[in-house]
Amino acid sequence: MISLKMVALPLLLLISSLIAESHAEDRVKDIVNKVESRYRTTTDLTADFSQTTTVKGFATAMKSAGRVYLKRPGKLRWDYFEPNLEQIFVDNDLVRFYVPEHKQVLTGHLSKMADSQAPLQLLQGAARLDKYYAVAAAPDGAKVRGRLPLLLLTPLKGGPDQQQIVVEVDQENYFLRRVELHDVNGNISNFLFSNIRANTGLKDDLFAFSVPEDVEVVPAPTLSGP
Repeated sequence: MISLKMVALPLLLLISSLIAESHAEDRVKDIVNKVESRYRTTTDLTADFSQTTTVKGFATAMKSAGRVYLKRPGKLRWDYFEPNLEQIFVDNDLVRFYVPEHKQVLTGHLSKMADSQAPLQLLQGAARLDKYYAVAAAPDGAKVRGRLPLLLLTPLKGGPDQQQIVVEVDQENYFLRRVELHDVNGNISNFLFSNIRANTGLKDDLFAFSVPEDVEVVPAPTLSGP
């Protein structure tokens, strides 16, 4: 004879699992709401960053560092200081990559960029994460010890080749502290932000870019069409 305990146990486990899942979803929504609120009240932002890129098949990771500037609406400047000087200027959808060493400026539209679309769009759209991404807790409830759960962001637009984005949020101020990009080829780019300073009154001149003389202007690689 089947006991009531044997029948009830799977049901209790299911209910417990649903409650835990609901709690995790509520936690994610709360974090997303606080991140969006923080960036909506941020008119400009400056941060230092370090970037580590691991390419599948290569033993040594590539490392770089610099500073990023953001000003609403739609202005972004990304300066690499190490290992070489490179600059990225974004004005809404217009993006220009300047590489002084190569005397070259790559120009295009952010919405069609093949490589650097994800980190730039993420910073631009942090005030509306739910508009651009499906947000969930990272697998297995991963989190850094003593900090908030990591978030997994999947772009709402695009096909199966979209990058997976893992985000760590600073629990003190709800700015993005770390962004980790996973592409379909197994390559991983990790961006760590520090010395974050908000609402310091950045001027528009900081985001202006004029093509220097004797510099070649070429179209940047774009996403493949449908």
